[in-house]
Amino acid sequence: MTAGPPPQGGRSAAALRRWLCEACGLVYDEAVGDVDSGIAPGTRFEDIPDDWRCPICGVGKADFRPIEPAPAGAARTAPAPGASSAGMLAAQSREAVVVVGAGAAGWGAARALRDAGYRGPLTLVTACDGTVYSKPALSVALGRDMTVERLGEQSGAALAAELDVRLLERAWAVDLDRTHRRLLTTRGSVRYRHLILATGARARRPDLQGPTASRVLAVNDLAAYATLRAVFDAASLAAAAVGRKPRLLIVGAGLVGCEFANDFACAGAQVTLLEALDLPLRARLDIPTATRLRDALTARGVSFEGGVALGAFTLPDSAASSASSSVGTLVGTLVGTSGPMHADPDRRIVLDWSNSAGHQRRAEFDLALVAAGVEPEVWLARRAGLTVVRGIVVDAQSLCTSDESVFALGDCAEVQGQLGSTIEPILRQARTIAGRIVGTPVPYDARNPVWIVKIPGLPLTIRSASSAAEQL
Repeated sequence: MTAGPPPQGGRSAAALRRWLCEACGLVYDEAVGDVDSGIAPGTRFEDIPDDWRCPICGVGKADFRPIEPAPAGAARTAPAPGASSAGMLAAQSREAVVVVGAGAAGWGAARALRDAGYRGPLTLVTACDGTVYSKPALSVALGRDMTVERLGEQSGAALAAELDVRLLERAWAVDLDRTHRRLLTTRGSVRYRHLILATGARARRPDLQGPTASRVLAVNDLAAYATLRAVFDAASLAAAAVGRKPRLLIVGAGLVGCEFANDFACAGAQVTLLEALDLPLRARLDIPTATRLRDALTARGVSFEGGVALGAFTLPDSAASSASSSVGTLVGTLVGTSGPMHADPDRRIVLDWSNSAGHQRRAEFDLALVAAGVEPEVWLARRAGLTVVRGIVVDAQSLCTSDESVFALGDCAEVQGQLGSTIEPILRQARTIAGRIVGTPVPYDARNPVWIVKIPGLPLTIRSASSAAEQL
């Protein structure tokens, strides 16, 4: 399937557009195309073949919508001739907007503000380096032959320059003084007129028992995924040296657990998937569909067990200490002393568990991953006295928190009792917040979430009347 750009003239003279996949948040940029699928740069969305699919989640063209271009005059303007520096600084202090978080929500808010015509100073505070990437791509990256480096779509510095944003990277927000409208970070204080909390969510870690429970990985961002890939690559080399497959344990058969199980099994891992419920994704699927999903995973080589009660995570037998040393050396070589690993590179564990049939099981694994969903990151909001239930409670129309100068969006926000759980609402939430700040209200329209299970051969679309991000 190939497509080329349309001839010059007529429709081609119009500005190239961007199109949003409402299922996973991928953006098709007409200027860039989709080279991996044979779609050349400059190809209009309308000219893409009808059988083209989203390269991340697999939905069709009908699930894409155009992203509105920036309105005329949205670019920042230079100060008026003769304006004093003191006056400019005073204006900046009154107009400053600060965003906390550099995920899809944080960068989405920054872009929406510029698109809405906001010309004032804009600061983005993030504990990472601000690299732009698609989180839904993490659980399918191996099957798409995507390295960690390739997952990074754009550096934070480059996007900050594009949007004229002051990027305060490697800075942790530690306190919020709402009285004086000041955010305290590990790199100093930042004053704001409006504050946007895009703090996202963290991977939930259930109360795992045993001396090696700390070796179990959890993935909810690019840095954690880089650690997973480094450990897996090292375990794969060590396993190949003794003529076997790397053994991966995944605890939790929700959306992410199932996708990771499929992805790593297809990459040659011996995957064991354990779930407390009787079938994968049973909280979201009826029994026949969940059974089909289990069978599809089994066909990929995944060993699924439901109705599981976990025992303790313990150390492997001492007889394997030499293998442990080689794995540690391999991981150290792969990631280096300044890489993503900050703990013992030996991630081998032994787990005891019982299944729904009452059978006691015990097995050793080269690495383990827990996929027990996410929890909204609300520590800063709670410390500042904002209203928090499960997430940061916001007004359903404006997305203001209990403080009208502070907004929240994305996974950390709670709208009408629902938590964020998908990428799709984020850009609409960002436009609502930007409209409120610039004085052109865009009421937020809360919609029921839609999840796409990205498993080739059994694509599933899950529509729900309520959000349950913590179960995914």
